[in-house]
Amino acid sequence: MKSEIDRKDLEIIAARAVESLEDLIKVMQDAANRISCGRALEEVDVAGNALYLARAGQGDDQNRAQALVCVMDYEEYLRILDRVARESGLCLDELTELDVSLPEMEFGEDMVTGGFGNFKGVSVEKHNDCVLRLMDAVSSLLERRGLNVVCIPDEDVVFYLPLE
Repeated sequence: MKSEIDRKDLEIIAARAVESLEDLIKVMQDAANRISCGRALEEVDVAGNALYLARAGQGDDQNRAQALVCVMDYEEYLRILDRVARESGLCLDELTELDVSLPEMEFGEDMVTGGFGNFKGVSVEKHNDCVLRLMDAVSSLLERRGLNVVCIPDEDVVFYLPLE
């Protein structure tokens, strides 16, 4: 498996990731078209996806739907990206770097050596620039199709399709 990725490979993997999201994209686009024509979301077949309407916040358009929203679990989205990357010969796990932060040692009057105060302040963070670049590439491809994506790490991925 590859442990690095160039721009061309990144674009190919991103395109394959978008292909794996194609069913969701089609459902959202079809639902958006039907809602724009006056149908209620409850009347539209969403193929088991959890779709929501985002409404305007103020003024006369307060009750008019502005966008169709779908929320996906962040871990599920990462599994999709990881699967597509593995199928392309790239192991995203191998590109993950750990950043470990240790607390400052504490020295007391009667201590010969220092201690770490019950390990308060120890943190371990994962960093994977390749995953972030891949997410940006997928987001860019989806934006060309009218779909905006917002990733909230460790929570959700929000797909946002403005209604016409």
